[in-house]
Amino acid sequence: MSANVATGEALVSVRNLTRKFGDFTAVNNISFDIPRGQIFGFLGPNGCGKSTSIRMMTGLLTPTGGTITGFGGMNALKQTEAWKQRLGYMSQKFSLYTDLTVEENLTFFGSVYGLHNKALADRIADLAKRLKFEKLLRVLTGGLSTGQRQRAALAAALLHEPELLFLDEPTGGVDPRGRRLFWDLIYELAADRGMTVLVTTHYMDEAEQCDRLVLMLSGNVIAEGTPSEIKSGLAGRLLEVAPTGDPFTAMNEAQQHHDSIEDAYLYGVMLRVVSAPDRRSEASHALEQFGQVKPAEPSLEDAFVALVRKREAESGSTRQD
Repeated sequence: MSANVATGEALVSVRNLTRKFGDFTAVNNISFDIPRGQIFGFLGPNGCGKSTSIRMMTGLLTPTGGTITGFGGMNALKQTEAWKQRLGYMSQKFSLYTDLTVEENLTFFGSVYGLHNKALADRIADLAKRLKFEKLLRVLTGGLSTGQRQRAALAAALLHEPELLFLDEPTGGVDPRGRRLFWDLIYELAADRGMTVLVTTHYMDEAEQCDRLVLMLSGNVIAEGTPSEIKSGLAGRLLEVAPTGDPFTAMNEAQQHHDSIEDAYLYGVMLRVVSAPDRRSEASHALEQFGQVKPAEPSLEDAFVALVRKREAESGSTRQD
């Protein structure tokens, strides 16, 4: 986690944000704060409204309702162009020109931000050194690996030294070593340079490394807090057992105990269950037929899946892309 987690000051505040496309509500009255100097995770399945929310927060899409304010009193809806100058944005889709070299790409994007001559050259040289692609500056971007492209795209988003950096699935398609390097860079930006970073990711191990998280489902915020706070919702309710027989049979049978068990699923070779509130002893008794029952330490993935399944059960429906 970043070193600046204790400030508590909101850099950006989102209130009652809504976006409709005809009769379809993509984002439904969501509110949250993005703390200054922290790594803020934005999570949810495909089609949950994350990308629509980000497009509104970056000034690329006008909300149907609600407000987005920050940076000491600015309004994203009324001061859109000035707002965009305070942001950096690295999209999920690769955004650089593949027929230009890395240096040519950065020179072009730097000029868009108003950087020129020595100031721009120094900025490119500094980023190339920090992000470890000095040897790639004169290489055509189309010939780079996925991890190398991501570092070049990150450099383009950082040229104008934004206060808030949006990273949309930044490590998608990157190998584990590349993911580790990328997160080391994110830590440096947040901890050493005080930059605020909003990141969307499907990797729960990456989400664990965020200072604060918002979880979305079907256009709604279903949880917000630190990773520990979100996992605490399962504290004392998660049990596991190593089935002595067929694990799939055990899972299917456990799922039939609706009164005491909210959910049952396989976690590697283990069967895990989420007991209903105040029904842990009944759930444990139901599991004893499969083997020795013990409490389990919830992961963020456990908490996220439990929240999603509970909300879907309450609504009686799911939303697809």
